[in-house]
Amino acid sequence: MPGIKASCAESLTVHCLPRTPHPLRYARVLTPIGRLYVAHCGKVICCVTLGSDGRRFEQACTKTFGVRPIRDPRLPEEMAKQILDHLAGRRRFSGRIDLSRLTPFQQRVLRKVRTIPVGEVRSYRWVAQAIGSERAARAVGTALAENPVPLLIPCHRVVRSDGRLGEYSGGGPSVKATLLAFEGVDLDGVIGLRSRRKITIVRRRKAGADRPVSAA
Repeated sequence: MPGIKASCAESLTVHCLPRTPHPLRYARVLTPIGRLYVAHCGKVICCVTLGSDGRRFEQACTKTFGVRPIRDPRLPEEMAKQILDHLAGRRRFSGRIDLSRLTPFQQRVLRKVRTIPVGEVRSYRWVAQAIGSERAARAVGTALAENPVPLLIPCHRVVRSDGRLGEYSGGGPSVKATLLAFEGVDLDGVIGLRSRRKITIVRRRKAGADRPVSAA
């Protein structure tokens, strides 16, 4: 899978959904990893779910946003292209996302997680340290559970320090493992560090060989 061009930018535009003049709309996108339902207001993406169905996704959006979304036959072309390019590893998603329902801490967590490159993982502890809250590893996990746009903000790339994958709001540990394997992450390498309890970075396999595993 091609690598995303390196970028350390942590900026993530936050939009307040209630103020937008656009109605809430959604559509399905067929991707290499399954059906992806995407809700958006104009050019701002509000919610993403993998492997759901239209009716269930519509009900979830209605419960979350208080309005029933309008189903479209397809997403706006540029939005769909950005999503597919992101999932294919061609470039990191740079579109606008609504995080206004999250706390400032949760937004900081997701901004940092957004910078984790495709094919690599970080630990909850690493994320906590990176945002200046060293003792907040558990709170990081809680923040990731509130991620409204799994895959676009890749919370599946955050694992436990002991090598276990941990939970995943986008479908549980099995889906998390599937996504990491799809990205080329060396899952055996992650599990192999379990006894060291200090996992920070595991990089993906390249050309059939494991790339070095970094731990600190």
